Amino acid sequence: MRRLPRTLTTALTLVVLLTAAACGDEDASGKSDEKKGAAPGGRVSADPSPVPLAGTEWKVTDVTGGLPKGAEQSARFTLTPGERGALAGSLGCNRFTATAKVTGETIALGPLVSTKMLCDGPKGELEKRLSQVLDQRVTFAVDGHDLTLTGRNGTTVRATAH
Repeated sequence: MRRLPRTLTTALTLVVLLTAAACGDEDASGKSDEKKGAAPGGRVSADPSPVPLAGTEWKVTDVTGGLPKGAEQSARFTLTPGERGALAGSLGCNRFTATAKVTGETIALGPLVSTKMLCDGPKGELEKRLSQVLDQRVTFAVDGHDLTLTGRNGTTVRATAH
């Protein structure tokens, strides 16, 4: 039997190992484990580098009192950094913007300015809850790909980087 040169054997072994490692990156839905924040095999990974607060699009995943059924995944926002910073996005139905100044773990928000579409039902309820949290000043905490905003009255908004 003819033997392959050592460098070719090493190269083939490396290709097989890399291919096998790549096989665990997607689940049945086609989403990669990295995107979901989990390591292959469903373990939660401890992401040592959180995503930045500013410049990241955040999708609202929970508010105090829970997300109204039918309004899931409808609210999102992005914080623009700088001296003329702004928080802008969707409250669930209406688009909004507010000035925003980040100091330490606090975001000082100016008044919310939004479109005026009639929003009743679940999306209207979500907007009401979000507006109660984003009422001038919030504290924030970024944990990996998750963000928690806490209003002065203790109400919270949880969001994930999108």
